[in-house]
Amino acid sequence: MRNAVVLSILFALSGCAELGYRGVITNGMDGSTMQGVRVVATATPRSTDLTCQVRETTTAEDGSFEFKDLCRDQLYLLDLPEGNLQLSGVSGIKGGEQLAPGEVQAWRSPAGQGVYRLNGEKVQTIPTFSDVSIDANLKGEVVRYPDLRPTGRVITIESGMQLVIAGKRNVKDKKFFPLVQDTGKRRLKSGTISNHVYFGVKFKSDKEMITVPAPLNESKVRDVLLQGRPTRYISSDALSPGRYALLADNDERVFIIDFGTSQAPAK
Repeated sequence: MRNAVVLSILFALSGCAELGYRGVITNGMDGSTMQGVRVVATATPRSTDLTCQVRETTTAEDGSFEFKDLCRDQLYLLDLPEGNLQLSGVSGIKGGEQLAPGEVQAWRSPAGQGVYRLNGEKVQTIPTFSDVSIDANLKGEVVRYPDLRPTGRVITIESGMQLVIAGKRNVKDKKFFPLVQDTGKRRLKSGTISNHVYFGVKFKSDKEMITVPAPLNESKVRDVLLQGRPTRYISSDALSPGRYALLADNDERVFIIDFGTSQAPAK
C-alpha cells in the first residue's frame, strides 16, 4: 500500500437541526479505497450540548463513510485515530455551511518528530547509529566521521519503502552524505586513523581531499504539513544505491542508512 491517503468529501445539507456528512477515503497515490478506517468528528470548541460533542464512524468496503447527525452551526475537526495515520490540509467542517466537495489528505507517519522507515502500513523508528567526531586534515579542513565504523547491516530503505523525516528542524537541517570508505592510514590533527569511513569526503592525501556529494532526486521527494508539522517522504530511489550518513551540521549523533539494497558485506 502506498502512503498518501485522500479523503474525498461530499456534504449533504438540509433544513433540519442535524446535518449529514458523506465521504470516501482513498489512497492518494493510486486511488484505491481504504476499508475499516475509523473517522472521528470532534466539536471545537467543545460544545455545551453533550449530544453534539463527538461523532465516529468506520469506512465501508468501498472506502465510504457517513455522519448523519452533525449539529447545525457547530465546527467539527476530522481525525483518523489510527496512530500512524495523520491528516494534512483543512480538516474542519462547520454544520450548516454549503461547501463544495473537497478533499483532505492523510499520510502514514507518527505524530511526533524523528526519522522513520515506512514499509506499507508499518512505521518503524530509526535509531541513531553513533556519536559524531569532528576533526581536521593536515591542511586544517574539517572532517566528520562516526565514532563507530559500521561493518554489518544497518536500516535499509528498500524498493517500495520510504524514509520519513518529521519535524521542522529535522526537515530543514538534516542532510545526506555518502559514507566514504578509506581503507588506508589517515593522519589527522587528532592522530592517525586506519580503515575508517567519513561523511562526504574522499582523501587524496593527508592534506588533500575532495567533496563527494549525495544528489537527491527531488522528483522522488514529497513534503507535506501534517497537523502543522513539516514531514518529508523520500523514496528508496531518491538516492543512488549506497550507504549514507544523515545529520545536521551541529548534530552529535548520526543516522546511518542504506538506500536501495543493503551495503553490508556478503558473508
